Amino acid sequence: MAKLNFNVRGFMYQSGIDCLRDSFAAAAKGIQDQIREESEAWDSQSGDYAEEPQCAEDGSTLFDPGDIYSYKMEVLQEAYAELRKAFAITIYHYWERRLRVYANLPNGNHKKLTAASESLGYAIPPEFARVHRLANALKHNNAECLNKLHLVWPEVSGVLFKAEGNRDWYSGIELDDDAVYHLLDLTKLAGPSVKKLESEPKSLATTPCS
Repeated sequence: MAKLNFNVRGFMYQSGIDCLRDSFAAAAKGIQDQIREESEAWDSQSGDYAEEPQCAEDGSTLFDPGDIYSYKMEVLQEAYAELRKAFAITIYHYWERRLRVYANLPNGNHKKLTAASESLGYAIPPEFARVHRLANALKHNNAECLNKLHLVWPEVSGVLFKAEGNRDWYSGIELDDDAVYHLLDLTKLAGPSVKKLESEPKSLATTPCS
């Protein structure tokens, strides 16, 4: 028969990812609420947008509440993009730090950590390369890292062809909320699980507690 075992390490690993998920959702909601509030204020011409545009004698605009609205929305959207990228880096670092602890490795690159993970019985899904390559591209902001990201996740890389030279590749990387949740799902699969089924001989079968 099969014996269902509770894996403490898996429980803690999965709980950590759930905490990251909840934290991202809460932070994202905070920005979403601000965007909605500003949009409602603009539609109702209230708050910062209650005043009429002011013009100089020559007809040039001195003050336009529409400009204030545009500035605020731009800042909020930039903050939202930075939030997603910050969590993308954090998600990979969470996996990296946990694996170093589990494998008792004080340091080591991704290849070494992956090998250690496999030796511990934690199968790394092929798509986990997206988590790794995205974090590297965001941290290092160079063409080499971006091209490696493009190979595994072209939808977010921000380029259509091979990246070359030095520029702000970081800004071109585009993530939405679904991408962040996708990273969390992949990372959850790349570590220990909460429950593990183990086969045991019939003679060792146990009976439920009365």
